[in-house]
Amino acid sequence: MSKSKVDRLRGKRTHGKGNTKNKRGAGCKGGRGRAGSFKHKSVKYASVTGKRKLMKPRLKAKDKILSITIKDLLLLIKDNTEVNLKELGYHKVLGTGNITKAITLKNAMVTKIAKIKIESAGGKIE
Repeated sequence: MSKSKVDRLRGKRTHGKGNTKNKRGAGCKGGRGRAGSFKHKSVKYASVTGKRKLMKPRLKAKDKILSITIKDLLLLIKDNTEVNLKELGYHKVLGTGNITKAITLKNAMVTKIAKIKIESAGGKIE
């Protein structure tokens, strides 16, 4: 029958904690509570005490640019020749697909290839 942990460690000076200076009170933790907050724990409590300004400004998430291809745009607008992209909920036109009819784009960012395709079909970008 095996001994319990207490029985196994009885008579041993450190009880498996290493050197005798380890695990003796709060000395191994550097003090109790906020003790040492102006000396060796200054980095930990600097933002609370205001001694140094360590808090970085919070970054805001960038707005996502919603894009649509020329191919999908033509399916979406069907017979319209003037298109306001913001009303459709998009910001940018990508150059995938072919365009045959002349359309006028308003409130739109356009890639180089899309611009070439739209202007070669007789369209405008405003």
